[in-house]
Amino acid sequence: MKKLLIAAALIFASTSAFAADPVPYEPTPVAEAPVVYDWTGLYAGGSIGYGWGDTDWVYTLGGATAHHSTDGLIGGVQAGYNWQMQNIVLGAELDILASGINGSTACPNPAFACESEIDWLGTARVRAGFAANNWLFYGTGGVAAGDVTIQTVNPALAVPVNGSSETLVGWAAGAGVEWGFLPNASIKAEYMYYDLGDDIFTVDAGLGVNAGVSLHTTKIGLNWRF
Repeated sequence: MKKLLIAAALIFASTSAFAADPVPYEPTPVAEAPVVYDWTGLYAGGSIGYGWGDTDWVYTLGGATAHHSTDGLIGGVQAGYNWQMQNIVLGAELDILASGINGSTACPNPAFACESEIDWLGTARVRAGFAANNWLFYGTGGVAAGDVTIQTVNPALAVPVNGSSETLVGWAAGAGVEWGFLPNASIKAEYMYYDLGDDIFTVDAGLGVNAGVSLHTTKIGLNWRF
């Protein structure tokens, strides 16, 4: 009987000691909230790219044509403001680009070349896009303007004979993608189509030319938000 009581006491003591030793608490890891990139705010930056297009050239007297293709480098600055509402980003942007876009073809008088140059381009546009954290996919469109020179050139001397410049106003539309690689900095790639309309230019000491300009551009740019 004594042995039975001793054995029971030992079992009770060991069980009590085990129960008194608490199991360490291991808190359940809490998943970190995903980082949400904020596109809201004023921004400014610069862009560089390439443009190509067409100049429709028609003499008002007689209707002879000198249509030709154009191309060249572009580069300049932009500034704007974004408003972000969950995944939707709305904004407005202004830009101004220096342009080396030009082209030429033989005039109706083959002794001369008919040439056009675009000296600068500018737009005032709205933007609307979808933000996937630090990626922004957007469309854009608005008013566009460009300074266009229409002239005839003596190919032998490579100097203008006569011409004039006008600021044409039309529209532009395009799309782009922007990647925020820092909280306040982003890189963008953008395509834009411009239709600058047409106007009457004067060449060859009084001859009128109805010239219309359209072009495409692709740009890469850097923006900094303030």
